[in-house]
Amino acid sequence: MKKLIVIVFIIGFAAGSFAEDYLDMNFFIEPKYNFDKTNLINFHVKNIRNDSIRQVNIFAGRILEKPRSDSMTVSFLNAIQPHLSSPVDYLYYEKDVEFKLLISNIESDSIPIIKNEIIKTDSMKIGIFSIYTPDFVVKNNIAAHSEFDFNVFEIAKEQAEYLAKRTDYVIMLSSLSKYIDNDVVKNIPVDAVISFDYQKKTNSVLSNHLTKFYSILTNQGRYGKLRLIYKNGKIKKKWQEIEFDVGSH
Repeated sequence: MKKLIVIVFIIGFAAGSFAEDYLDMNFFIEPKYNFDKTNLINFHVKNIRNDSIRQVNIFAGRILEKPRSDSMTVSFLNAIQPHLSSPVDYLYYEKDVEFKLLISNIESDSIPIIKNEIIKTDSMKIGIFSIYTPDFVVKNNIAAHSEFDFNVFEIAKEQAEYLAKRTDYVIMLSSLSKYIDNDVVKNIPVDAVISFDYQKKTNSVLSNHLTKFYSILTNQGRYGKLRLIYKNGKIKKKWQEIEFDVGSH
């Protein structure tokens, strides 16, 4: 009986080791959408489907095309219902937030903000956190109940180390410049940086020779898809820029 249990365990372990598992993380960065086209955009976002691959939609940067009230930005994101969002045209005045607001270096006692998120599949755990540039509060008058932490290096280190212990792959969503991103991740366990800086930068490997840097601007008609593939006990990565011009501008 014991031998049978051991054999079943070995077979199960081997099957798990050789099984394939997929996750698509779709990044809509600086989309600058027309609020009047919310329903159209929502239809197209909801139809990013794959019967065999889980899709996770993340919105970051400037969400609407023109400076709008907080209520409009929140209304748009409430309708779209992204899995995560890190908007820079939301200043924390509107409190009716029905989506996950991912920000690691801003706190509020009036709005639910999450510091990080762990996304799980059958074989993988993916950790993600979001760092805002100090320029965000220099240029914007955020609500008084929101507190910005300027120590981005320490916050990033804290989040990366926390997630690295609990996940297989760590992503930093960042509105810092690529130059600062490079310094921030130099000695911390971050596998990929997804930039939501307003400028398009060249995709590359950063100076630690470990962290991949990806940049996409959705207002140019594309979103970024990071496909993570678990196979033979390892995670492989594939970055694609997918056409997504929904005629929303």
